[in-house]
Amino acid sequence: PRWVLPAPAEAPVTLAANLRERFPRADLAGVPDGPALDVLVAGCGTGQHSLETARAYLGARVLAVDLSLTSLCYARRKALEQGVGNIEYAQADLLRLGGLGRDFDLVESSGVLHHLADPAEGWRTLVPLVRPGGVMRIGLYSRLARRGIAKVRQMIADRGLDATPETIRAFRQELLDMPWEPSWGRFLLGDFFSASGCRDLLFHVQEHCLDLLEIKTFCLENGLRVLG
Repeated sequence: PRWVLPAPAEAPVTLAANLRERFPRADLAGVPDGPALDVLVAGCGTGQHSLETARAYLGARVLAVDLSLTSLCYARRKALEQGVGNIEYAQADLLRLGGLGRDFDLVESSGVLHHLADPAEGWRTLVPLVRPGGVMRIGLYSRLARRGIAKVRQMIADRGLDATPETIRAFRQELLDMPWEPSWGRFLLGDFFSASGCRDLLFHVQEHCLDLLEIKTFCLENGLRVLG
């Protein structure tokens, strides 16, 4: 999805300081608290996430990878526009990052794993890339929160609608003209009102939703401890 400006940036802090503020009750022993930080953004898309991460942490050295060369070009151009030079962009398949030969203090993957054929396989690929004491920041789709969106996606699938801009705009207007269905939830957010955002929100070719028990099981099986 296209974007114009990143969120306003505050003064960069260490990873430990950031987590202490967000999760004051978490046990952060061993979490990096120094002036340098190696970060992997696995699936950076068009670069908004990686740019904001690069500005958030003190001494961050960010490797941002994505399968889409088009998205990477957009991301690199936006980083240059913002004068952010501490991001290295590379084209890579997330499922093959195990052969990267590097590890990181912080591994972030948001908006990516739930679009894989097997989200758990992608997540397992990232676990060995985290250094001892390091942190993962993972974004997943909630089965509970996306109940309404799932219903709209089923409507699209049942009617065999394609994801052309014309179809997206026509279906979006059709939804707006329908009697409001409370179970659709809060899908009328910013993404709904741009063609590229609505494609990602409602017309994506593949998505999986998880619940907290599934996430708990994965963490227990893969030696991860939830901080918050």
